[in-house]
Amino acid sequence: MTEPNDQPTPTTPEPEPASTSSWGSSASESHDASKAEGGVGSILESLRDAVDDLAERATPTVRELSAKAAELAAVAADKAAPIARKAGEVTADASGKLAEKSRGWATDLRSAVGTTDSAAGETHASDAGTSETATPEPGPGPEASSPGS
Repeated sequence: MTEPNDQPTPTTPEPEPASTSSWGSSASESHDASKAEGGVGSILESLRDAVDDLAERATPTVRELSAKAAELAAVAADKAAPIARKAGEVTADASGKLAEKSRGWATDLRSAVGTTDSAAGETHASDAGTSETATPEPGPGPEASSPGS
């Protein structure tokens, strides 16, 4: 019932040992570095080309999206204008009512202050009247009362 597996097992190749000699290694390192710089430079150049290409292809799409956004803003402004007018009218009405109430309040305050001032003024006048009557008026000087003149 169980049959033996006739398939060979895969073997992994063993890595070759690294060269331990230091002879010629600096030359190969500088060659590898220049190769890497050239590879990085070509990758960056390819990336720049791709970005430029993308920018050229995206320009019409970006313009179209911008135009649609401007149209949406115009529609929103058209719909908001009547609401803004209504809000302005309501604000103007409220401002007018506030101005009327403020003027009435100012008039009430002035009349209350005027009543208080006139009452205080009458008090001062009555004080001044009593003080004037309480002090005798100066009569003729002593020269007028002497009999020998």
